Amino acid sequence: MKDFFNKETLDNIKQFCAENKKYVGVAGVLVGLILILIVVVAGGNNDRQSNTEAGSQTEISVKDFEFEKDYTNDAKDDISTLLADYYKAYVGDDLDTLGKLATPMSDNEKSYIGVVSQYYESVNDITPYTKNGLKKGTYFVSVKNSIKFTGVDTQAPTLDFFYIETGKDGKLFINNVYSNFNRTYCENALDDDIMELISKYTASSEFADLHEEVQKAYEQAVGSDANLKTMLETTLTGAIKQWYTSSGIANLKKSDADTQTTEADTQQADDASQSGDQQTTDANAGQTADQQTTDANAGQTTDQQTTDANAGQTTDQQTTDTNAANQQTAEQPQAPAEYQVVTKDVVKVRDGASTDAKELGLLKEQVTLTAYGTEGDWTIVSYSAGTNGRAYIKTENLQTVGQ
Repeated sequence: MKDFFNKETLDNIKQFCAENKKYVGVAGVLVGLILILIVVVAGGNNDRQSNTEAGSQTEISVKDFEFEKDYTNDAKDDISTLLADYYKAYVGDDLDTLGKLATPMSDNEKSYIGVVSQYYESVNDITPYTKNGLKKGTYFVSVKNSIKFTGVDTQAPTLDFFYIETGKDGKLFINNVYSNFNRTYCENALDDDIMELISKYTASSEFADLHEEVQKAYEQAVGSDANLKTMLETTLTGAIKQWYTSSGIANLKKSDADTQTTEADTQQADDASQSGDQQTTDANAGQTADQQTTDANAGQTTDQQTTDANAGQTTDQQTTDTNAANQQTAEQPQAPAEYQVVTKDVVKVRDGASTDAKELGLLKEQVTLTAYGTEGDWTIVSYSAGTNGRAYIKTENLQTVGQ
């Protein structure tokens, strides 16, 4: 276009117009309009090409995406309302309302909620901490709250996670595929990209700080009220164990692509016998990361140690009679001696005694934790996001207080 309008061409046009004045009056106007149209169209094409190139340059892959350091107030009111409605429906076992706020929700998860919600009196002090996701209208949300259990004075500080999206109607909803329940049992397929983003989110220093704050409050609450400790570690745990053995969820078939690492998937009966009575507990009752199964045999047997009065020797016995489930609920293993440990560096906290176990979060250097013994190269520590308030850290990354 630029070369067409050189000086020689323009001179020829002027000469033609001068020799044919009577013919070019109307034609000149038409030519002018055509030339203007050509320039406008060409310019529009260039603009569209520029916009396309700019769009491709600003598109970010999951691998390159980084969450903003600060939490955002975007959609704060809508998110707060959604969460308040969710917890209210959860406590009230209002499954119809829950199904509208958090979707999809399987029958197994509904039955689970029906079991644990009977112990809830209320969920209070709901405080969301939100970060924008990769796609517009998606949010990664940590929620601090306090659970009031029936018959227990002290509330349990907890930290939950939700992946929230904007629906076609413009309203927010909880994408329940990424609930703690489904990330454990994988009834619905998990998207690898979103799971990678969740891992990035929980690996951030901001999440670690928030979790450390809640963890300290959780330990203080459990340590100050024996009734709360009994509720979390005995009553609620026993109810969930009974639900697990009767629900049949242990028979779910998980594909390699969909399977999220849980204790049952990564540890055999030998590991389970060492760790003792580890079982699933309520995702919204302080077990905010991943719930896991009781042992490799689907929680139907528990390792009991009996002491021979004459030999003083112990053997592992697995109950096999029809009353095994009832014995599990009634018989709790003796708690190991507690002691204090301090993290030597930034450490990963996992849901099992294996590097393949689900990563629950990070802890900074010089964080003090309550420990309950070791399992192989791992130390069992108090951690509100772990199963039954327990999690695992490599022993080499910890220093025992007083040693």
